[in-house]
Amino acid sequence: MTTYEVERRDEKERGIRVACPEHGHEEEFPPGRRRVAFYCPDCGFELEVSLHDDLDWRPWGELC
Repeated sequence: MTTYEVERRDEKERGIRVACPEHGHEEEFPPGRRRVAFYCPDCGFELEVSLHDDLDWRPWGELC
């Protein structure tokens, strides 16, 4: 089973880095993107990563 690495940058505007260390593929996505899709051609899988801040989550009752 392949393991993927997901890293959120610590800068003010956070970018996302996704990597497949087993095959040496990685991609860094620019700040401001909250959902990204990473594809490793050697694995044949696409990984979708979504970034959420603590403040973005609200109780389910507030969705209406």
